[in-house]
Amino acid sequence: MFAYPGDGINGMLGAFARAGNDPEFIQPRHEEMGAFMACAHAKFTGEVGCCMATSGPGAIHLLNGLYDAKMDHQPVVAIVGQQKRMSLGAHFQQEVGLECLFANVSAYSQTVMDPAQVRSVIDRAFKIALTDRSVAAVIIPEDCRKRKPCPRRPRNMARSSAASAGAGQGCCRMRTSYGRRRTSSTRAAASRCSSARAPRMRGRRW
Repeated sequence: MFAYPGDGINGMLGAFARAGNDPEFIQPRHEEMGAFMACAHAKFTGEVGCCMATSGPGAIHLLNGLYDAKMDHQPVVAIVGQQKRMSLGAHFQQEVGLECLFANVSAYSQTVMDPAQVRSVIDRAFKIALTDRSVAAVIIPEDCRKRKPCPRRPRNMARSSAASAGAGQGCCRMRTSYGRRRTSSTRAAASRCSSARAPRMRGRRW
């Protein structure tokens, strides 16, 4: 993780310290350099490069490096801070419409509105960055980080993720009994339809 500290991401920096530098935290001299370093990491290793910056000007400084990743088709995930949700749209200090800012450079841009949403959004950002060979942006408001964390995704969110994920190990792990019941009922309905007599019209079968 190439990240430059700022007030909008202090909570996440504290989480890196508690995690014992796993994943590794590397501080560049500037947000723009951090985005270029994440892009270079993706180019030389083939893995997803990840950078992080605070809200407002810090997020804007990421754009040069992110456009470099987009033009060279490199997978990079940018995690960006944002002002409190209650202050959005009120012309608050360093408030920037980040989803609009990253709309052109990223294949995926999403604002996290609840701690239960974080797992799915981060997972989807990395998958899209890898499959599309492009940039994904995750925006986390300051007050959302201060809420109680959610240790696991809600069941309804996992079910919808499994349905949209398609084939793969993640999809297989997230199958539920609901899907099995639906499959059995679908088979029963199909057998009833096949045993029913087909309507006739003018002596010919439809």
